[in-house]
Amino acid sequence: MNSHGWKVRSALTVAALFCLTAVSGVFVFYPNFFAKAAEGPDQSVVSDLNKQIDEQRAKIDALTAKITEYNENIKSTRQEAATLKTQIKIIDNQVGKTNMEITLKEEQAKEVQLQIEQTGMQIGQLEAQMLKEKDQLSNLLRLISRYEDKNYINILLANDSFSDFFDQVKYSTDLQEEMQRTLNRIKETNAKLTGQKEDLEGQREDLSAILNKLDDTKAVLVSQKQDKNQLVAATNKSEKKFQALVTDLKKEQAAANALVTALEKKLRAELAKKGSAEKFNSLGNAVLVWPTVSHRITSTFHDADYPYRNLFEHSGLDIGVGKGTAVKAAEAGYVAKVAYNTQWYGSYVMIIHGGNITTLYGHLSSIGVSQDQYVTRGQQIGLSGSTGFSSGPHLHFEVRSNGIPVDPQNYLP
Repeated sequence: MNSHGWKVRSALTVAALFCLTAVSGVFVFYPNFFAKAAEGPDQSVVSDLNKQIDEQRAKIDALTAKITEYNENIKSTRQEAATLKTQIKIIDNQVGKTNMEITLKEEQAKEVQLQIEQTGMQIGQLEAQMLKEKDQLSNLLRLISRYEDKNYINILLANDSFSDFFDQVKYSTDLQEEMQRTLNRIKETNAKLTGQKEDLEGQREDLSAILNKLDDTKAVLVSQKQDKNQLVAATNKSEKKFQALVTDLKKEQAAANALVTALEKKLRAELAKKGSAEKFNSLGNAVLVWPTVSHRITSTFHDADYPYRNLFEHSGLDIGVGKGTAVKAAEAGYVAKVAYNTQWYGSYVMIIHGGNITTLYGHLSSIGVSQDQYVTRGQQIGLSGSTGFSSGPHLHFEVRSNGIPVDPQNYLP
């Protein structure tokens, strides 16, 4: 049957339905098949949820403003003379700021949880709406099918006049249009449902990211408190001792940097002279991996929140790990230096790699490799600790390119 014939037959079928229902005294008017969509959730619940989300956003705005205030305090204090009082003030402001950041992330997590609940409601409403519309459409199609094989002549004769019959054709056209609109609504609802489910997954991922950052921020807070305790213990609250400590540390940092730079340059030249017979010369460009299982960073390269930034820049990553955590070589290479209990890096290992990349692992509690040996990528070289100028257990991981410290995060996966 061609499309024109099908349409005529469908129109007659629906018209017949109206005739039959009229004769039987049961008046079926097509909008009854398409009752309004399923009721949504209790509006008082929705209103309360929206109110809670608004309250969370107000809390988040207030906390963000407080964090900005702490940042301004830290920035202005760094412009002051480098004294013990100033340094303690900086650390106290950093502790206050980090506490605010922890609270902020907790409130952000609550907001996302409320948004997840809100999206869940919307998904439930859309699913109920689509089910209702599908059910209505199925009922109508079943009813049409029931009368499709009836004798239309008999149905025509059941009407008082031909005009009564043909009046029904208009209703059949309206009904078909309403059926099409319902199909379109089902498609639209399904698309909205898919979008809401994708939003829900995104919100869950956001929540997971916030909670991970919350753990990282708590680790930073512990480190900052340890920084203050270390400073107070090292100076015994004496300005004179603080100034002496700063002088010593600056000298130690400069000496350590000069030693590492000079040693790398010297060794690379010596190894290059040995030609292809030397294993080092067959190493390709370095591709680094994380030196610890933990990827939790407590202080970044040139970290703006590094407590001693007004005295010297932070030259690597501090990775938050407990004492005794395995530290592994980030890439295959040649162990250029093994040092114990230095004032700046503490006990450390320095490895040179292909592509003019060098890595350094500081504050180790123990070392498991020797100078002038080769290591493979992922080989354990020692255990983390808190030796040297360190306020608590962590790994100071440094990457140098052509002897100059660079941001390790640019080289890690």
